[in-house]
Amino acid sequence: MGRAYLIVSGKGGTGKTTVSTSLALALARMGRQVLLFDGDVGLRCCDLLMGMEDLIVYDAGDVLEWRCTLEEAATPHPQCQTLRLLSAPQMASPGDMSKKAIASLIAEARQSYDDILIDCPAGIGRGLKNVWQAADEAILVATPDDASLRAAERVSSLLFERRQLHAGLILNRVDRFLIGVKEEKRPGDIAAALDLPLIGGIPESYDVYRGILMHKTALECDAANVRRAVTRIARRLAGQNVRFPRFYHVIAPPTNS
Repeated sequence: MGRAYLIVSGKGGTGKTTVSTSLALALARMGRQVLLFDGDVGLRCCDLLMGMEDLIVYDAGDVLEWRCTLEEAATPHPQCQTLRLLSAPQMASPGDMSKKAIASLIAEARQSYDDILIDCPAGIGRGLKNVWQAADEAILVATPDDASLRAAERVSSLLFERRQLHAGLILNRVDRFLIGVKEEKRPGDIAAALDLPLIGGIPESYDVYRGILMHKTALECDAANVRRAVTRIARRLAGQNVRFPRFYHVIAPPTNS
């Protein structure tokens, strides 16, 4: 029985979809059967980031309208056959898809896949509420700036209040230099302040954007440190005990003696 993960963010611009596509590929390369479900109805883009835009024949809307099966709509990744992409309908709105139908679709996917990653729309709108009933866990993607972290805190509270889901945190665009000069907080300190378990961090890298322009995931970009970070996060999701880099750790406040 597979597990379904919501991949969420409080606001746009955090790199949530980049993280979703990269983690899906990393998990699949570990030999796991992975379904990436693009849940952003009307604004899908996972196919573009994975270089699969010309391969999509059916989408989730076709499955829910009985025009095809889930197996037919789940498109295999061209380089990794254990990863499949289920695209969102492009000419639709979140109101066109019911929570019950999506929950049924995810329940069916659990029978064939080890991991179902649901790339949710940013924010706390109808698109997120359509899919959150179907998930076992939530992964919150944020960047280390205050605006993103405030939004992340709000989404985390909402997921717990409405669904009793405890979100784990992935920090994207972590800049080790800025941490060193104390202009950016350490990932461990950020996670502690938000009272969220830290799943991992992905370094800031110009190579990630270059990869996006070439329709490649962060796992396929030229930055080795980014590829290692994504792989470490995937291994943690798969239940492996993977150590965090030392500079991530919480710095304890000085004690009065």
